[in-house]
Amino acid sequence: MTVAEMIKQTRTESHMTQEEYGHRFGVTRQTVSSWENERSLPDLQMLIDICNTYHISLDKLLNEDKKFVGQIDFNGKIRKLLKTGAFCAIAVLAVFVAILVRWKITAEKKNGAFAANAAQMGFILENGVYQLEKNDVCYRLPNQKLPFLKEDFHLKQSRAEFKIGDNEIEAVVYDEDAAVITWNHYRQMKGTLDEDMKFQITENHLNAGENRLFQEHVDEIQKVLEQLLAIHRFVYA
Repeated sequence: MTVAEMIKQTRTESHMTQEEYGHRFGVTRQTVSSWENERSLPDLQMLIDICNTYHISLDKLLNEDKKFVGQIDFNGKIRKLLKTGAFCAIAVLAVFVAILVRWKITAEKKNGAFAANAAQMGFILENGVYQLEKNDVCYRLPNQKLPFLKEDFHLKQSRAEFKIGDNEIEAVVYDEDAAVITWNHYRQMKGTLDEDMKFQITENHLNAGENRLFQEHVDEIQKVLEQLLAIHRFVYA
């Protein structure tokens, strides 16, 4: 006898409708109909209740209905997988939340420190850029914000813009004391600032006239670079 046959037999022998039978076990008429037509099966606890009510041997019934036993095994595996999956998902979520909270704390500290350092140097935030005019030189800093889930700013740089005669000069200092000097938005000199803050050229793409001007005004350019490096080190400390 299968489980479906047992349910139908116990119901009919008790002279119950499907609705009455369902009411007895706390389910709907549609559920009882599904059981009898094997569209669904009761869970194990429900089957135990039915067997106890009608004094049917559960062991004998399960030995005869291999399909139901297989379904129980299958459902048990599914529940185990779902439980494991839920546990893993919760663990991953907890780790992500912890990382996110830690990053938010770090971001607030770094963003706040950068803004405070820039303000202490006299910079004013205008149109998304920190600016400071000093001795005919315009110093600029980006409005740094810590990238999502990163420990440090994406690109640390500080700029200075000034003129030598009719030539527009832009100096940029990066981390590791790297520096780039651009003449008239075109040709560049690249290098590093040594321990004495002296500009050491590694690449030179200036033309002859620009090189001559550089040599004539090297002290002036050097002072701008020194001030720019001091600003860079302070605001990114």
